[in-house]
Amino acid sequence: MTSRLMWLRWSWRDLRQRWVLVLAIALTIALGTGAYAGFTGTADWRTRSYDASYAKLRMHDLRLTLTKGTTAPAGTLRRLVAGIPSAGRVRAVSERLVVPTQVAASHGGRRILVAGRLVGAAPAAAVDRVHVYAGRQVAAGESGRAVAVLERAFARHYDLPSSGTVRISGGTPVHYVGQGSAPDYFSPASDSGIPMIGESGFAVLFVPLATAQRLAGAPGRVDEAVLTLAPGTDPSTVAGQLERALGSGPTPLSGTVTVRADEIGYHALYEDINGDARFFDIIALLLLLGAAFGAFNLTSRVVEAQRREIGIGMALGVPRTRIAARPMLLGVQIALLGVALGLGVGTVVSRAMAGLLTDLLPLPVWNTPFQYRTFLLAALLGFALPLLAVAWPVWRAVRVRPVDAIRVGHLAARGGGLTPLLRRLRVPGRGYRQLPLRNVLRNPRRTALTSLGIGAAVTIMITVFGMLDSFDAMLGDSEHEANRGGAGRIVAQLDGYHADDSAQVRAIAAAPGVEGATPLLTVPATARHADGGSVSLIVELRDLGAGGWRPTLTAGSLARHPGGLVLSEKAAHDLGVRPGDSLLLRHPRRSGQAFSLTDSRVTVAAVHPNPLRTVAYLDRSRAGLFGLAATANAVEVLPAPGTDPARLEQTLFAIPGVAGVQTATEGVDALREGVGQLTGILDIAAGVTLALAVLIAFNAASISADERSRENATMFAFGLPVRTVLGMAVAESALLGTLGTAAGIVLGQGIDRWMVRVQLARTMPEIGFDVTLAPGTYLTALLLGIVAVALTPLLTARRLRRMNIPATLRVVE
Repeated sequence: MTSRLMWLRWSWRDLRQRWVLVLAIALTIALGTGAYAGFTGTADWRTRSYDASYAKLRMHDLRLTLTKGTTAPAGTLRRLVAGIPSAGRVRAVSERLVVPTQVAASHGGRRILVAGRLVGAAPAAAVDRVHVYAGRQVAAGESGRAVAVLERAFARHYDLPSSGTVRISGGTPVHYVGQGSAPDYFSPASDSGIPMIGESGFAVLFVPLATAQRLAGAPGRVDEAVLTLAPGTDPSTVAGQLERALGSGPTPLSGTVTVRADEIGYHALYEDINGDARFFDIIALLLLLGAAFGAFNLTSRVVEAQRREIGIGMALGVPRTRIAARPMLLGVQIALLGVALGLGVGTVVSRAMAGLLTDLLPLPVWNTPFQYRTFLLAALLGFALPLLAVAWPVWRAVRVRPVDAIRVGHLAARGGGLTPLLRRLRVPGRGYRQLPLRNVLRNPRRTALTSLGIGAAVTIMITVFGMLDSFDAMLGDSEHEANRGGAGRIVAQLDGYHADDSAQVRAIAAAPGVEGATPLLTVPATARHADGGSVSLIVELRDLGAGGWRPTLTAGSLARHPGGLVLSEKAAHDLGVRPGDSLLLRHPRRSGQAFSLTDSRVTVAAVHPNPLRTVAYLDRSRAGLFGLAATANAVEVLPAPGTDPARLEQTLFAIPGVAGVQTATEGVDALREGVGQLTGILDIAAGVTLALAVLIAFNAASISADERSRENATMFAFGLPVRTVLGMAVAESALLGTLGTAAGIVLGQGIDRWMVRVQLARTMPEIGFDVTLAPGTYLTALLLGIVAVALTPLLTARRLRRMNIPATLRVVE
């Protein structure tokens, strides 16, 4: 018992003697294990929370939507559902009217004008319920009145109060009594189909069905039906029956049926889980491996510093097992402290991640429990690494003769590692100037492990910042394309299809501050190719001849293929087509006042560089293809010189028939804000990365100072100043940082390329990304991996100044 207490007290003395170093190594382990648990737990949180939130609000299984611009008498869609063979498998049906509009609000002197929707449904609908976060629901007695619930994400983004008044197209005031959301709009998406364009540039007003009908001037009309199915029912089968039913009957209708899995917002949320999980797993694994390399290397070096004491113990006849017990106890202490600190780090990272996720995506239900199982797996690795790091040098030390273990300085070196290379390399200056390079080459294993620890941190930084660079490049390309040849362009969306010479178009052209107005036509379509699958498009018909704004063509020619389709580079790549190829375009066609879907064969004339896959162009001469010759549903406005674009937007907003007003770059600005919200999560990874790199560098510098204390004392005894010794330590750290940074940049470039080309292509197929690494990213990597690492030896300056030179040089044999 006394012997055990002696060993415990001895190990406790070792712990107190090196408490700063032990704490730093334990914190290195804690950062790796805690960050691993915090980052990898997000996928489970999101899956649980999404499932619970959609179930609570009873999200639809199928959505039947009539072709844009068409409606049907209330009850028509409900009867259509009741007439299909699988009507018995339908649990609930709710008809609604969804109307595009413009929403104007103000708060704190700020005027807000964004595109939006009125979503009208029966009060207390059994499908797609509205969850209220602040304020209250619209009361049953308020049906038909201009009372609404404002979409939560939009209201929170602009810090709007829980109740207030907004204005919709035409200047009609709508009083909102609460802030809420519905399953369709957990991830708000504009008509562009890009799910990230949401809270900053898109607003939704949830109103009673009668209210939507009154405000839209469509009494007794609906354009959507949402329904839920009995468990075990195949949604695709019911969707097929509904599509066939649309085209039959006494009054054929045109529309689409969307299953829940194909909803833009729903698909984006769940698809993001897989993509983000892979991304976070890579970051977490890199952090864990970086911490592992650092802890293994640093702990083994601490034990190697005790090599002489181990040799003395063997010379005195102490059994090897008892000699090994002391450093092993030190490894256990480091491991236990690392696991304990890792629990704290994991909790902090988990709470930070949970806070960012709940702030980024407000849901009715968020389940964010601490991932103990994931942490336990990481903690087991964190516990085992110090023990392995201790066991390796102890095993090497107890296997040699005591006299060999006792030897110090150059006498302890066996082969000198790679130092013979210095015979072929002449280093200018005095002999001690070679010490930094000699120390790096003398122990390749130690150098490799330390460099890999730093390299892992640089790899994570290159990966994270590289993805942000790719986003910035994509946004910059989009903005450049939108502004090219006509900055300040404004597009006024009409409330339906109007003739080019209609009163609505003339009113826009005659509005104060308008220099020119060009009618536009936008229609949804789906492009199919035998070899490339299908892609959803928003086809904009405009004059692609002389005058006005035209898309840049990066391949193909409109002169060679007049009247052909101009696709984005991303869409052409996904479809597997080139200019001159033909594809099948499925699109609506108007016949009288009704629309029906039809297929047309079109030629790909050219491609344009806009990164958004959905954007496509046709010349207005092809409007007859859609049964909409000389018809427009939007007007492009060029402001007169000196006109304030914001004031012009307000002027156009008040014109009857205008459903929305937005600048040519408004979609890019909204997407930019959406990307900016994700940087908070990446900032956590960057913070952990920086802390890990600094810890590894600090520990390496501290251990090097301990290992070379006699060398430093000898140089002090010969008159070298502290600044010279510090300079050599800085040079050695800079060499290690350079090796680690070079490895990190190479590996980071590979991972970044894979993340952009594979992961982003899966999670955001609507956007085309190029692999981009900005010069600033490389500069940051150099500052983190070389400069910061090189400066860490300066933290040992106080210890060097206070060194007792005679005591340090004394050797007791």
